[in-house]
Amino acid sequence: MDEKIAENQARINMYAFLSRLLVEEIDEELLDKIKYTPELLELFPNTKEWETFKTKTTKQLIDEDLNVDYTTVFILNAYPYQSVFMNDEGHINPTPTNPTLQFYLENGYEIDLNKTRVLSPDHIAIELEFMITLIKEQLTAYSINNPEEEKKYLQLQKRFMEEHLLQWAPIYLLAARDMAETPFYYDVCQTTLEFIMSDYEYILQQLEEFENVS
Repeated sequence: MDEKIAENQARINMYAFLSRLLVEEIDEELLDKIKYTPELLELFPNTKEWETFKTKTTKQLIDEDLNVDYTTVFILNAYPYQSVFMNDEGHINPTPTNPTLQFYLENGYEIDLNKTRVLSPDHIAIELEFMITLIKEQLTAYSINNPEEEKKYLQLQKRFMEEHLLQWAPIYLLAARDMAETPFYYDVCQTTLEFIMSDYEYILQQLEEFENVS
């Protein structure tokens, strides 16, 4: 496979994986996949050493530990919405005035909140999904050898990161991480934080290569 396609497919897969972990409680199938896939388990260094993770059944782990922790952190205490962190009032903003929603619409991305449990389009999981949309558009441009279009979608990724994700997600993820009572959700937050920061560096590097070519 072409190296650039492989790199960007890996980005898509990682954004999708992290989005799924943050949008709702984990299910048995996904937890088993993490547990028995060495490459995935490497993303969860503290979970790997967690005795409860080794001794309880998948169902027990979810029912007795993980669902409780997810609810405590992401539903009751650290609301995963940009508007909560960026507005003085600290309220979720699901209205058409939401700047994140406006960014989506300007770039042809529509979201049906009725199909998810999230209350607003600026939920961290939805912002991660939007990055997938931009990367797919970038890959389409690359596949038809349209460097200008490819560069445009890289620039949009950079802009979305700078105007949205990077404005609040690192602070949010650190707060949620430190609130987590299970190593699993500690690792989810830490891995998401590290990936967002490294992916931003990747975007900058790709754009720099475009500049060097031109």
